[in-house]
Amino acid sequence: MVVCVANPSLDHDAETKKRLTMMRRATAGGADPVNNPLRTSFARWRDLALVSCFAAASFAPFDAADARTRYRSYDRPKQKVEAPAPAPLNRPLFFVVNIGKQRVTAYSNDGIYAQAPISSGARGHATPTGIFNIIQKNKYHRSNIYSGAPMPFMQRLTWSGVAMHQGALPGYPASHGCIRLPGDFASRMFNATEGTERVIVARGDVVPMPFSHAKLPEPAMLQAPGSEQTASISGRMLANAVTIAEGASAADAQKIDVKAEAPDSANAGGKLLNPREYALTMTKIAAKTADEAERAASPARRNVEARVQEQRIAATDLRKAQIALSVASNRLDAADKRLARVGDNETKRTEAEAAKTEAETKVKEAQTQVETAERAKAEKDEAAAVAQKAFRQLDVTRSQAANSTLFWKRRLAPVSIFISRKTQRLYVRQNYIKVFDVPVTIRDPGKPLGTHLYMAMQPAKGGSVEGAPKLRWLSMTLTEPSEDLAEPRTRRRKGEEEKPRFAPNVSASSALDRIEIPEEVEDKISEMLWSGGSIIVSDSGISNETGEYTDFVILTR
Repeated sequence: MVVCVANPSLDHDAETKKRLTMMRRATAGGADPVNNPLRTSFARWRDLALVSCFAAASFAPFDAADARTRYRSYDRPKQKVEAPAPAPLNRPLFFVVNIGKQRVTAYSNDGIYAQAPISSGARGHATPTGIFNIIQKNKYHRSNIYSGAPMPFMQRLTWSGVAMHQGALPGYPASHGCIRLPGDFASRMFNATEGTERVIVARGDVVPMPFSHAKLPEPAMLQAPGSEQTASISGRMLANAVTIAEGASAADAQKIDVKAEAPDSANAGGKLLNPREYALTMTKIAAKTADEAERAASPARRNVEARVQEQRIAATDLRKAQIALSVASNRLDAADKRLARVGDNETKRTEAEAAKTEAETKVKEAQTQVETAERAKAEKDEAAAVAQKAFRQLDVTRSQAANSTLFWKRRLAPVSIFISRKTQRLYVRQNYIKVFDVPVTIRDPGKPLGTHLYMAMQPAKGGSVEGAPKLRWLSMTLTEPSEDLAEPRTRRRKGEEEKPRFAPNVSASSALDRIEIPEEVEDKISEMLWSGGSIIVSDSGISNETGEYTDFVILTR
């Protein structure tokens, strides 16, 4: 590398110094330094020095390593930079939609899972706020209201038409009430959800906060069913079907009684299971029972058909024997009458007596055949009755097993509890199906409770109560506008919009303090509660959006 510095004030010869002195004098005398001939000469000399310097630098040798360093980015092939893999999802999952900031946040058991911008309902089509659930999913859905408009990755919140789906995001509320999502976020969340997740929609920020309270229920640990009970139900059922199909008597068949209920302590496996683990175990037992019942149904049905056919044949044989007996009896009567008319003719009397004796023998043989046919028919009747009874029991068992499978599958879903100050009742739903509702006591029922959501999360590591895992809880409070607190119309200036005023905020802890739940109800809830379960407390009643195939929908606007 060549460095060249041209400085006319250093190491000049006598001629150069003389010209510099003359130029300074001319400038000091008021002459124009630009048009001064001496100044022009000096500038020419300086420019020539600089050109020579750059020319020397251009022909100077350079270091090859320096060149490789300078152009190394061009020597290497371009590498594709891959996006970082998304964090693994640790359920439960729920969403908080902030209408004011046009943003949705997905929360998992570990905290914030993902965030994305949204576009909610425009003026006149405002997105309703409150607590919702995903109740339907459709990857290629089209609108039933707006001329079949495409709504990819649709996740429905209400049956009246509100959903989350992929859509255009202009940066402001522009939809007809739905919550539009970016394409990648909509696709990712569509694949992540199971169809039961909570969705909170609010005009401001609703931040989940760690929460604990003495009145929050704890899950009950249940005794695991033993392996003997798991196999005994289906094995006994199949053995009955095979035994009856092979022609055994009713005494050889065992009574089939399958309800897939909790095992007694004698058959207990010893391990304690949380409610979801227990429901999963019982689902497997019920499914196996249903499968065995289905397998046993075909031979049992064929056995019934065979026994009924044998019953019909036995009835036919009995009828034939009875007809033969009737014919033999008529012949005996005829022989008696003939013998009475013979008189003193010995030859004819002998013939008549021989005919009567033969007729009597035929009658006895016919009577024996009738008795044999009656016994055979009775046996066939009994066999048919046993087969039909076994098939009916099997059909009942199959129905019970199917219902039990549905029941325990429902218990796998998160439980939802809603406490309403308006109705003074507690409602329980699981997998969108009503379980029960009971009255509860709320102190100071005239004062508002607010709207609060309590979410059960996975137990903390090492957290337990008397050996049972202790669930972590999050609380979220939705601030609601109160119509009662709105400013009177006369106090607002003309053209000024009415600004909603908000009711005093009741804390999540204070709301639970005022609610008294019967102990037996708490026990029932404990048998169904696990992570993903939720409790909603609200001043309002059940919304008209709550119906068949929905969870509790609480509208705050």
